[in-house]
Amino acid sequence: MKLVIYFGLMVLSLVISLTIGQFLLKRYKNLWKSFLLSLFVNIFILGLSSVWWVLTETDGLSQGFGVIYYCIAMSVISVINLIVLKIVKTKQKEA
Repeated sequence: MKLVIYFGLMVLSLVISLTIGQFLLKRYKNLWKSFLLSLFVNIFILGLSSVWWVLTETDGLSQGFGVIYYCIAMSVISVINLIVLKIVKTKQKEA
């Protein structure tokens, strides 16, 4: 059950940061502003998730790898978010 929550928080962070990024892009029409704000949301969610993982896991090696995987997820989600926002931005210019 703990692993479902662990990976679920990664998916939740992806969905929330993509949703917020697209909403902010429609509102401000500024790619970098919406990307940075969604990046901060991503860092906040996965940062709290890392703290949760360290506090609930008893094995030190598992704690370390769990936090490393969350850091990798932060960077992958950020790249995905930037690509999606650039695609949405170019479609807004065409319309």
